[in-house]
Amino acid sequence: MTEALQAPLRDQSDIKLFILYLMEHIAKPLDFVEINDIVVQNGVVKPFDFCLAFPDLIETGHVAALTDENGQERYTVTELGREASQNLSGKILATTKEKALENAILLLNLRKNNATYRYHIEKTPAGKYLFVLQYAKDNVDTLTLTALCDTQKEAENMALTLEEHPDMTERALYSLLRNNAHDISEYAPLALL
Repeated sequence: MTEALQAPLRDQSDIKLFILYLMEHIAKPLDFVEINDIVVQNGVVKPFDFCLAFPDLIETGHVAALTDENGQERYTVTELGREASQNLSGKILATTKEKALENAILLLNLRKNNATYRYHIEKTPAGKYLFVLQYAKDNVDTLTLTALCDTQKEAENMALTLEEHPDMTERALYSLLRNNAHDISEYAPLALL
């Protein structure tokens, strides 16, 4: 989920367009921390650059602040921001935008469910490698998987596959263990919960 998709953007206009793109396609008001996290998670925008660009988007009317029923400030893209996002291209690769959006939705869904995942690779005394994967919800481990791999490359490939769709991997594992394909057939990676 944290792989860099392209070299970090340096131009403030490109950074602002990237922020607007993600916010527009998430299509729901987000708080400052959520916006920061979805924008910087892939390394396309550095945290410092986000902190410079985001207030400018508010000041120029591209992003508006709203107060929700709990009194928390949330932000949404304005019509001016939508027009800028749709009409200006910048130097952001289409694949970077698509993957960043997918990762943003995954991050927001994991947070909404208070779910996390983690993994690591460790070398065994016999010269093989263990790929260890753990899912948790509400800080309680819910699923742990350990796979023995002949090579480090095989274990690293498992990690890459997991990073593509960690939520789908969890669904698939549970589906296999429960002998129920229904969970997999309803999978929609770009659906925001």
